[in-house]
Amino acid sequence: MKKILFSSVFVFISCVVFAQGINWEPTIQGAFAKAKAQNKPVFIECYHPNCPICMSLEPTLKNTEVGKFYNQNFINYKLNLSDANQVKFLTAKKIYLPTFPLFLYFDKNQNILHHTDPVNTPKDLVKHGKDALDPNTQSGEFWKRYQAGNRDISVLSGLAYLFRITQDTTRNIKVANDLYSVYPKDKLNSLESWEIAKKCLMDVDNGFAEFWLRNIETAKKYETQKGHAGNETAALGALVQMAIYSPKASKYSLAKVNKLKQYMNVIGAGQYITSNTWQIEAQALIREQGQDRAFPFVQNLVNQTTQPQMLVYYVTFFNVNFPDSKYAATVRSWLTRAQSQLTAPQDMANFRYESARLYKKAGDIAKAKQELAAAKTSLATAKAKATDANSKKVVELISKSIDGLAAQLK
Repeated sequence: MKKILFSSVFVFISCVVFAQGINWEPTIQGAFAKAKAQNKPVFIECYHPNCPICMSLEPTLKNTEVGKFYNQNFINYKLNLSDANQVKFLTAKKIYLPTFPLFLYFDKNQNILHHTDPVNTPKDLVKHGKDALDPNTQSGEFWKRYQAGNRDISVLSGLAYLFRITQDTTRNIKVANDLYSVYPKDKLNSLESWEIAKKCLMDVDNGFAEFWLRNIETAKKYETQKGHAGNETAALGALVQMAIYSPKASKYSLAKVNKLKQYMNVIGAGQYITSNTWQIEAQALIREQGQDRAFPFVQNLVNQTTQPQMLVYYVTFFNVNFPDSKYAATVRSWLTRAQSQLTAPQDMANFRYESARLYKKAGDIAKAKQELAAAKTSLATAKAKATDANSKKVVELISKSIDGLAAQLK
């Protein structure tokens, strides 16, 4: 009787365990520790609890066969994108998610083996895992195939997507351009083409991006059909934003800047054009038309602001970008406007630092040294009052800037 009862309980427990599907580790650190101990790769489901598609995966993740396959072959972890502590792992790995849910597969040493947008059937979820285990299908191996000359659309799109996830801009741009060159142009208005534009691009100067910025209504149709109305402007807006804040942006031509401004109008962000593009436009004006054309452009912006910190930032821009001190006296008036409104010690330290740089630019080294001494006094007060991590970081950055200028003034 006891033996029968024990067997029944064992069968019941086994069924419950398998009914739960995939076994999830409680922490990412624990998952990789176990992966090393068991010599297994790690499967990470990146999801958001407010995402309907993510939630629709739950029954499939609890499927018996899915659970059996993943529990045998992987150490598993659910990464909640609404939890800042869990997202730290992605931040530390410099991983960006263009969309979710997303499945990521890592080796035991935290190198990406594979990535995929999940297809929500038990058969497909198992296939995703098998692809992650097979070097012939792992997206992490696509770069080798690319270097060997493979230009299949599936390889190029998977590789461009992976490089966007890992924020490898240089290789992403190269591969995405190759992808556009081989993609059938009669399919540019297809859903597949739109998915490529959303997930695979990091540069607005790509044929897919240029096509969809001209055909945003078709993209809107696709997103509306999927119940994601408005996602088309968010996706294209992210591309335009990447272009504006790219390290290359300071060297853009006026023509390129004007093109980006047009794109911002297309995506419905016309009211944000000036605040996002003024710096790269002013830099282009200095290079192409000279500082006499650029300075009135910046002066007009100065006239429109009432924020003292922004006034000081315009002085920073002048100190860094204008070639000489021709307009230094006028710029000094910007500081005069700001001074009476600044109260925080770290703001005053930065104010004095920029004032010292402006005197140096004008060739008045004696006054530059006086202002630098005042900057150090304000900095000492700022250091004493900095209690939170962000304030301490700002103070440290100002301190390094002051030290650098002091070395120049010796």
